[in-house]
Amino acid sequence: MRYLDRADFLRLVQEMPKTELHTHLEGAVRPDTILELARVYNADLGAATVEELKTKIEMRPGENLLDFLKKFDPFRFVFDHPESLRRVAYEMVEEEAREGVIYSEIRINPVKREDRVSIDGVLDAVLEGMHEASRDYGIESRLIVSLNRSYSLESAMRVAQAAVARKDRGVVGLDLAGDEVHHPASKFQEIFDYAQREGLHITIHAGEAVGPDSIRQALETCHAERIGHGVRLGEDPAVVQEVARRHAALEMCPSSNLLINAVKDLKSYPLMSYAHQGIPVTLSTDDRHIFDLTLTGEYMAMAEQCGLSLQDLEKISLNGIRYSFLPERDKARVEARWRERMDACLREL
Repeated sequence: MRYLDRADFLRLVQEMPKTELHTHLEGAVRPDTILELARVYNADLGAATVEELKTKIEMRPGENLLDFLKKFDPFRFVFDHPESLRRVAYEMVEEEAREGVIYSEIRINPVKREDRVSIDGVLDAVLEGMHEASRDYGIESRLIVSLNRSYSLESAMRVAQAAVARKDRGVVGLDLAGDEVHHPASKFQEIFDYAQREGLHITIHAGEAVGPDSIRQALETCHAERIGHGVRLGEDPAVVQEVARRHAALEMCPSSNLLINAVKDLKSYPLMSYAHQGIPVTLSTDDRHIFDLTLTGEYMAMAEQCGLSLQDLEKISLNGIRYSFLPERDKARVEARWRERMDACLREL
């Protein structure tokens, strides 16, 4: 392959087949869609233009996790209606497809305002939107159902049961997110015991706001196969070794971690440090329209800030297939498609 200048490299990264395993639907709603739906549902956004809305919903340098949580307040109404849920799920898959994503796992917390839409209603609408976009754009997408750490065990079990009921319709996993400090993963052991018995895969947000013990707990008490973020894993070499031994993939989200102050900069981001210690790593946007990100931008940030080569990015993208929650036969099929697309990209240089 000939030498690639920055423009060629960027074009190749834009066109190469990608995968995304950690993306929240709630944080991926397009600002223009929010504005349009606000008119449909007579919601007061306090903003009349996309630019005004972005000042309310996008994270800015210097803001913190509490600021982040407030970003969703103006557009919670979007998740009150099956029609808008279908639309934003469709647009999420559409947006990924336009970036060259060939496989993604999107996640949502289905507990919204239940006087307006039920857990079942949320999941069914989201799956409908995802399936329609997958057909239209030729992208494979699956759904992960997310629990919040603040849930009671009764509420968590209701969500887990709704997820299990849809495991043959596109739901592949159960997630745990939220306040690591006050709600340890061990609280939900019986929920994840149930999910594992029923055939759901498991990923847990851990090692983002709290250190490696949160990761250890996710692995040992909740059967985590992947770790969401895991950026603080390196603080305990013993946990690093355990994650590597288990081949538990990290769903890493660099710009998200930077913007909520989980890391000080991207130059020292530990993605390749973990990879060199035998831990599978992947790249994702987390909440793309809250952080104003694209997956292509995350790939380029890691190349420019951390020195990742094209081969590094290829491996990271392939990890998104190999450590996906797809059955093995489907992984082989998607990987074959990935290789066809990558070969075509290289031939075009």
